[in-house]
Amino acid sequence: MISKKIIIIAGGSGGHVFPGISIAKHLIKHGWHVKWIGTKNKIESDIVPKYNIKMHFIHVNGLRNANLKTLISSPIHIFKSYLKIKKIIKNYLPNIILGMGGYVSGPGGLAAWTSNIPFILHEQNKIPGITNRLLSKISTKNMQAFPGSLPNAEVVGNPIREDIINIPPPIYRFKNRSGPLRILIIGGSQGASIFNSILPKISFFLKSKVIIWHQTGKNELETTKKKYQKYGSHQHTVNAFIEDIASAYKWADIIISRSGALTISEITTVGIGAIFIPYPHKDQQQLLNAKDLEKNGAAKIIDQSKFNINLILQILSSLNRKKLLTMAEKALSFRVKDSTKKIFKIIKNISEK
Repeated sequence: MISKKIIIIAGGSGGHVFPGISIAKHLIKHGWHVKWIGTKNKIESDIVPKYNIKMHFIHVNGLRNANLKTLISSPIHIFKSYLKIKKIIKNYLPNIILGMGGYVSGPGGLAAWTSNIPFILHEQNKIPGITNRLLSKISTKNMQAFPGSLPNAEVVGNPIREDIINIPPPIYRFKNRSGPLRILIIGGSQGASIFNSILPKISFFLKSKVIIWHQTGKNELETTKKKYQKYGSHQHTVNAFIEDIASAYKWADIIISRSGALTISEITTVGIGAIFIPYPHKDQQQLLNAKDLEKNGAAKIIDQSKFNINLILQILSSLNRKKLLTMAEKALSFRVKDSTKKIFKIIKNISEK
């Protein structure tokens, strides 16, 4: 039997890369050959090779908040990337190409379309980015994590890693749990400066009532560590990036984080109450990702413009493990099961036609 071949195109943030990894691992387990296209200066260049997946790099930049130089050079980089991917397609002859969002998917989707290779698209967020909105018009099949994101798209959820799926439900995790409240702080794979600036103060005001695990992003690790030391807090864990996020989720009583689509999908898979501070995108995509959880009592949302230590302390002081277990179980009720298997079935069916 001849193995099927796929190119996965994803990059820019963990929200695009980790769902792609989940799909890649499942495909490899079923005998597929997988290649990945991404960029050299983003998270995918560190993460993807760890799974023994062959990577090809293109040079393309996002246009959100771009400076004039980037805006002028962008069409050149997109065209060069398009030609490079066309060459990769010609040499590799994939059965299908999967775009997982992010600006890196743009030239890849165009190259697939002009090469007559089936191109399928997955949108992780409630509100799609401009790249996926454009690609959805030429793709063979559109998939979405949340209803109503893309036209004529099938709802499949976001692919979640097996180690996260296998975490016991909150009722078992919280059983006999005692001691300080466990707070997990995550500003996304890049970290969030506003979290690193404000949230170490929690440790000063709440002292032994809490224990914190804080992901800072690599650029602000040392400065954030110094803030915790300044506030006399040495029992907390501060990492640039939490590689074993499943252990962190299993450990946590509550999470303080952005509300990127993958974070939403992961904490609803696990069942964790949350305080969300959505990144203030113009299209409010992160706010909309989290709205249903807030309505259902699984989370609280704070607008970044109103985000301060007093408000966080007020919320945390009103919580206990009984309330947090209720929030966790409400979060769990939003779980979408078998996302990776649903996507694999779509890939398999289209590649066989």
